Amino acid sequence: MGYSIPRISTPSDRDVGQWAADRIRLFERVAIGFTHEGKNPLHNMVLHLQLMWEELKAPQRASESAAQKHIPALRDGIGRVDALLRSFGEFAAPEHVPPDVAAAARRAIQLFAYDARRAAVQVTQRGPQSLMVDSDSSCLGDLVAHALVASIEYARDGGQVEVALELGGPAATLEIRAEGGLGNREHALPHLDAVRRLAPQAACELSIETPATGGARLSLSFPHPR
Repeated sequence: MGYSIPRISTPSDRDVGQWAADRIRLFERVAIGFTHEGKNPLHNMVLHLQLMWEELKAPQRASESAAQKHIPALRDGIGRVDALLRSFGEFAAPEHVPPDVAAAARRAIQLFAYDARRAAVQVTQRGPQSLMVDSDSSCLGDLVAHALVASIEYARDGGQVEVALELGGPAATLEIRAEGGLGNREHALPHLDAVRRLAPQAACELSIETPATGGARLSLSFPHPR
């Protein structure tokens, strides 16, 4: 049995002003997190370079082996900064990346890791590492990012957010569940509104549950290319 792909609206159909405002809301958070997430490995690398320099000034016999122990830390720091820059580049220019919803979730978790830590929220992801969908890359990443940020706000102050990806038949589903914590519904609502606006543009079938008892469950379903 075949299936029909939901219509993906073209840019001319969009409310460009609102779309830009939603992007700015995300970029404000990303910029703050980017500063903190990039600063830590850079400071760590500076420290190891200073220690390496001090040890290289020591007698030759001892300095070579002593300096080598700093190389793994430097490589790790470079890798972390490189991954962060790559994620930021893909987030800033999403039209150049494939519509991979698993990669979009992983990228959002990395870019908003500082938000999660500041909100005392633990975020986990499970499911396939890659899950291609029939969607518009230019808005898929924003859709996933808004859904994640909204969930972090619903789990604020001690909760957890689980991001689960699953392929079932012709559909690929991203489910984000926020549980525990005190939550901040007021901060979450602008991002939920953005999710609702972006879902049709991304060919996403959307379901949002926000029980009165707290937390949230967002289900984003996309056509899966055969």
